[in-house]
Amino acid sequence: MGCRIHLLAGVGFDSNVYLIEDEKIALIDAGTGRLHDALMENVRERGVDPEDIELLINTHCHYDHTGGDHKLSEATGCRVLIHELEQRVLEEGDNVLSCAVLFGERLRPVRVHRALRENDLIELGALALRVLHTPGHTAGSICLHDPDRGVLFTGDTVFTDGVGRTDLPTGSASELVASLKRLNQLKVRELYPGHGPPNDRDPRRSLRSALDFLLTQHTIE
Repeated sequence: MGCRIHLLAGVGFDSNVYLIEDEKIALIDAGTGRLHDALMENVRERGVDPEDIELLINTHCHYDHTGGDHKLSEATGCRVLIHELEQRVLEEGDNVLSCAVLFGERLRPVRVHRALRENDLIELGALALRVLHTPGHTAGSICLHDPDRGVLFTGDTVFTDGVGRTDLPTGSASELVASLKRLNQLKVRELYPGHGPPNDRDPRRSLRSALDFLLTQHTIE
């Protein structure tokens, strides 16, 4: 079967959630969990049984992306993945590093089934996502890239019209600049960010403008 990527757009503070329909069914990010029932209904409307979701891949540990992990794991039995630097945040329910306190919420601990590392491959079928460790927004932020198709999931590292903030716990402007320089070297045809609309028209512009903005805003050695 071919691969289909469905945008389940974030509402309010919730991140975007991406449903990947392939030989394996996966979600990228989970939102806050406040709209869990609506999210499950959106999955069903795309012809997917939530119980068929095998993987939940977190781009980073912030609550607006991971607050829904616990409910999704319970409802679907999916395996939870996140970069190894942020595994503890999810498993211990760290409300500071997850920024749950900024939302007036508490992060419910969830088991991490696979701690991701640089260059790990997540094979879904037609889509094979390479893990790129891209710190800057958080220490354990990742992007997911399929070089053959030119698909790039960026979390809060870069948006279609903007760049992730670096003033939250473990953020670093210099690391984000290095990450964006790396992303600018990739073949990208479709950019799927953690907030806002995807860009399948000129994703190179998004990557270039994000890097240029950072370089003008910060003195980076």
